[in-house]
Amino acid sequence: MKKEMDAGVSRRSDDELDYTTFGELSVIITSNWGIFGSIFNSKKAVEKVFASLNALRNPIAHCCPLAEDEELRLRLTVRDWFRLMER
Repeated sequence: MKKEMDAGVSRRSDDELDYTTFGELSVIITSNWGIFGSIFNSKKAVEKVFASLNALRNPIAHCCPLAEDEELRLRLTVRDWFRLMER
């Protein structure tokens, strides 16, 4: 947030959570498993899915086209994410 303020550009959000990375979100969830454990069915799987999403986000964030197999991997990883919330 401070970096955006110091650059003189509009902040993308007033919510600090909107500035977290996938890696940071993974740590927040796994470090607070007592809160999030009732939502997700596996801490290890949460870490794995976030690692995959983090790897896939780089080309997307930098406007690079995804190869067909990477697009499929992204779709499957998003499905894995929703599967984590099934009880």
